[in-house]
Amino acid sequence: MRANTTYAAGLLLAGTFIGAVPANAALPNCNVATLAGFAVPNVTILAAVDVPASAGNPEFCDVLGTVRTTGFGAPDGSATFELRMPTPWNGKFLFFGVGGFAGSLSPSTNPIDFLQALPRGYATIITDTGHVGIAGTDASWALIAPGVPDRAKITDYYFRATHQVTGAGKRLVQSFYQAPIRRAYFDGCSNGGRQAYMQATRFPEDFDGIVAGAPFLDIRVLLAGQHFHRTQLASPAAYIPFTKLPMVDAAVKASCDAVDGVTDGLIQNPGKCAFNPQTLVTPTCTAADPTCLTADQAKTLGTYFTALRDEEGEQVYTGAAVSDLDSGDGMDLWSTGFVPPTSFTANEPWGNQGFSPAPISWQFMDHAIKYIVTRDPNFDARSFDRGRHGFDEDALKLFDRRTEAGDADDPEDFKRFLKQDRKLIVYHGFSDPALPAFRTVQHYESLARRTSGFDELRKNIRLFMAPGMHHCGGGPGPNLFDTLTALDNWVEHGLAPDVIPATHFVNNNPALGVDRTMPLCPFPAQAQYLGTGDVNSIASWACTANKRLLDVGPNGRQAGLGENNEREHHHGDDDHDHDDRK
Repeated sequence: MRANTTYAAGLLLAGTFIGAVPANAALPNCNVATLAGFAVPNVTILAAVDVPASAGNPEFCDVLGTVRTTGFGAPDGSATFELRMPTPWNGKFLFFGVGGFAGSLSPSTNPIDFLQALPRGYATIITDTGHVGIAGTDASWALIAPGVPDRAKITDYYFRATHQVTGAGKRLVQSFYQAPIRRAYFDGCSNGGRQAYMQATRFPEDFDGIVAGAPFLDIRVLLAGQHFHRTQLASPAAYIPFTKLPMVDAAVKASCDAVDGVTDGLIQNPGKCAFNPQTLVTPTCTAADPTCLTADQAKTLGTYFTALRDEEGEQVYTGAAVSDLDSGDGMDLWSTGFVPPTSFTANEPWGNQGFSPAPISWQFMDHAIKYIVTRDPNFDARSFDRGRHGFDEDALKLFDRRTEAGDADDPEDFKRFLKQDRKLIVYHGFSDPALPAFRTVQHYESLARRTSGFDELRKNIRLFMAPGMHHCGGGPGPNLFDTLTALDNWVEHGLAPDVIPATHFVNNNPALGVDRTMPLCPFPAQAQYLGTGDVNSIASWACTANKRLLDVGPNGRQAGLGENNEREHHHGDDDHDHDDRK
């Protein structure tokens, strides 16, 4: 999964290497010969550019290089990295995650954290995780040939490259500054959130503190996408055009907005809602009518909100929230798409080898099943699940064998992280259309059961749910906030974040000004309106000691909340064990 680009494009700097050497910068160690002379094992320096101070950034050394990745039962690989070392340096090391199936140096992280990192003196690093991808949804790199997986690239993507680039990057930074690193942090969203959880569970010693946004906890989420697309592509009558989503949103708000105590256009806890798509069905409705749903479309929408289950009724993955489906970066971008399929029966219903204009969730699911799971580029992803009464058992076992090494969702694996007293801040938009927020809630609750409850867990791990926020940003709710400062204060000074102030801009465009602010509260607390004042102002809200986000209504139960969704994790493959931790 990847970070939302509709609003962050104007905030994020491109993660591409700056190729021309400026004439007015002067960092004497910022050259290939000196950096290569540090002789960091397995590192090759490709270029080094001394970038002068500009646009709010300090002068920094921009380094492009590779790390030869080794071990963990896989062949050697090669991960490209970009390292930025500013002057002055604050003594801290910050690793940014990448989105989707990686393959580039474009960050998927909290945009506020990214923008302030260099000005505040952090040495930052990012990696493509060991391969080049055509786009963030491209998984063709996972095959050497049909039926032949590229185990080096897959292992690097799952966990190896991030860990080994971390070690190499730290040595380069310390050699460059001739000083030790005081603190090391990781900051990622979506797949960057998966990298964050993977670091916490496999390699907790790498980082003192971690920020994980909308974590791609387990790759099974793609099966929920497969089930949804199988439903909506069953016939033209079942497909929901994006033009119907504003009508659905209006109905959801009419049903649920006031449940949290204030009618303000923002649903604080969509899991407490009781919206039924069948209420929008009319006998005369047509597939294109934007004012109603057909019976088939109501079934499709119900599938989106409903937990996916296997043939024994066990939960495979949670359903999505009912809130905020529209607005250009919601369900419309990720699941329905902005253009209908050109064929409802073709291997690639939207054409173009599974890329755009197909909805983003189709792109991810299609490529994962073709290139990582079945290892057949011509496989029809919709035929992967042949179950009639739940997801097919054999298909599920195959999927898990070939993807579990990339999962970071086993609560038992957090023992070392917690024992070492490291810190993790997690955030997730409740209206995330890419990675259902209920899965993160479910996982956090599982962690709490292992640590004597939420109060004990919050000493090390805090979850902040953002109502109305889409995937890593966007959406109608407050979606811009500073997690890096919160993490640094927690690690450096022991100041655990009791509230994170969040901001929303008009149309998610900073140039148009702020239209809402509110606090994000540590789960399971829900932000409480004080009863007076502007509902759009943070001054009218408080993070009180409540547990209202644990309240589960019909839509929450439909999505699978309130269930224990833990399963055995083998972290292996049918042909190869990826769990060698030596």
